[in-house]
Amino acid sequence: MALYNFIYKNENRTQLKPKTFKFAVLICAGIVIAWYNYGVNSNQSDCKAYTKIMLDFVVIGSQKCGTTWLFDKLKMHPRIYFPVGKEGNHWNHRFYLSDVHRSIYHAAMHGPVIDLCGYVCGDMTPEYAIMPVEQIRNLRKHHPDVQLFLMVRNPIQRAWSAIKMTYQYHNLDLASLSDERTIQAITTGKTADLGRYDVIIQNWLAVFPPSQLHILFFEDLTNHYRDILDKCCSVIGVEADFFAQIPDSVLSRSSLKGVTYPLESCVYKSCISFYYSGIRFLADYTGRNLDHWLA
Repeated sequence: MALYNFIYKNENRTQLKPKTFKFAVLICAGIVIAWYNYGVNSNQSDCKAYTKIMLDFVVIGSQKCGTTWLFDKLKMHPRIYFPVGKEGNHWNHRFYLSDVHRSIYHAAMHGPVIDLCGYVCGDMTPEYAIMPVEQIRNLRKHHPDVQLFLMVRNPIQRAWSAIKMTYQYHNLDLASLSDERTIQAITTGKTADLGRYDVIIQNWLAVFPPSQLHILFFEDLTNHYRDILDKCCSVIGVEADFFAQIPDSVLSRSSLKGVTYPLESCVYKSCISFYYSGIRFLADYTGRNLDHWLA
């Protein structure tokens, strides 16, 4: 929505109101689960799910880097569970310190609607990547040992993918977007922040140790998707053998169908200088050659 408003801020268009349906459903579901957990089943407090919030790993982002694919594949595993689904937006929510909002999230992360004692539980919200340090500290306060995954992608192509998704969602014509406005959209606001991996990584490492932050590359989804799943399973402590029985046709399948509309080369080259330092930082941090992102 912010991207849509930015692109059209100077035009006389009716601004769409943010959708609140998903959040309302989460609120209602949380209230029901909280009543079920703490009322109907209060006599089952001997289960560890009642004494400790179950959160073993968090996929913090970034948007348009394959998080939906990862979510769809990990939730196939019989020991992996996402109690609040994808994009619960708890830790980055403006009310994340509120007792009401926190209790709803915590109720979902307990049980016994589904007994969480036998599961490895995760949270996946792509915009966690750009949380301020204060909110990152709040996450570590409650879950000091949680494992973190950050999916990354060529930041220029990532931003362009986000723009295409916005245009597709609002049934807009990409051909009407000028090169100048495309460059502005790619290099400003939240769209840019989600691709500034140097800032993202340094903010998270200011709170969590490097051993708990794991980087996954979007471009590996093409040919090395099994390696990504094996790494995730190894880090969070579940059996990777489960995915060996899943055919390649299933694991390689994209979760979202994007718009095929190439970015103009002149636009791409104009954006390189903005992301240059971040790309170099990521290459040095991961030991991976990313020169092709700068070509």
